[in-house]
Amino acid sequence: MTETLRAPRESPVAPAPPPSARPTVYALVGAAAAFASAALIWLSRSWEPTIQYVSQLGATGMPTAPVFNTALLLLAVAAVLVDRAATASRTTYVAGWPVAFTLLICGMCFGLASVVTCSRGCPVPFTPGALPQDTIHIAAAVLGFVLAIVAMGQVALLRRRPWMRATSLVILVAVGVTAFAGAMIALFRGDTGLGGNLEFTAATLAIVWFGVFALQIAGDERASRERDEVLTASSMSSRGDR
Repeated sequence: MTETLRAPRESPVAPAPPPSARPTVYALVGAAAAFASAALIWLSRSWEPTIQYVSQLGATGMPTAPVFNTALLLLAVAAVLVDRAATASRTTYVAGWPVAFTLLICGMCFGLASVVTCSRGCPVPFTPGALPQDTIHIAAAVLGFVLAIVAMGQVALLRRRPWMRATSLVILVAVGVTAFAGAMIALFRGDTGLGGNLEFTAATLAIVWFGVFALQIAGDERASRERDEVLTASSMSSRGDR
């Protein structure tokens, strides 16, 4: 009796699950929220050009308060969405610790500052006329701003993204210089109009950075998806040739 030898059948390879579109959606919506936030802040400033400092636009009783606090809330949403995009992305964004963690705490701070506004005039905490809400608002806003700068520094240290590293470094230096100059002008009671413009400029640069970083995450996701498509096509072609 003869035995027929048969070549073993190749077990079918299950196709890899399609990559999730969530990181891209989070990133794009976050970018839109950041850019909208910057636009609303400058819209508020155009209505009250005499206002010297950013938080005064959202103070109790100010006609610009609803629009400004909406802008601040949009910034919080942008930070959290970029955090979600970075967490869900297949690309790693870690410099010391995850950039996403910094963005999450930053977004929570801005969210708190958008809800707990300062009193009229935004007096400095622990000075005559200052209320507890002033301390909460200013502490949250300042901490959020500092964490935004920390996140910029983290991204500036990331490898394999020279364009984003350079952009983050340039914005980081610009924000630091303008914020420091504005603080010195206020400290030495110089031109308050110039100091206010510098503060608004620093805030705008920081907000725009969120949008730029979000677009970078969306771009990284698209590049990863294209690589996967090329590898899948190459794998299927090699199996078909056998």
